[in-house]
Amino acid sequence: MNTFSSTPITIAVAPTTTILCVIDARQYEYLSVQIENLDPTQTFSGTVQRRLNSSNDFANSTIPDFAEIPPLGSVVADLDTASAVDIRLIGTMSGAGGDIRLTARDYRR
Repeated sequence: MNTFSSTPITIAVAPTTTILCVIDARQYEYLSVQIENLDPTQTFSGTVQRRLNSSNDFANSTIPDFAEIPPLGSVVADLDTASAVDIRLIGTMSGAGGDIRLTARDYRR
């Protein structure tokens, strides 16, 4: 599991649910997140999760941006994090597993 960094990081994603990162969102109003699928043959499927209190479980967001990123594709999504305590990104690869590159940029409160 990775923590927030604005430096692009490469993450190995399994064909089962993989936690890409958890971000303490309390100090941000917005985050821009880019996921690049580095695999030439597999589709990446990702979900943004958030929780409003640290004692809550993570819940799936309705943001569909990372739902299906094709091989060698890239998607950027702007996330309103003002009400969230934590943001978690999870995902799976359609085949045996592959790599994605994750970059997040913040807008501080």
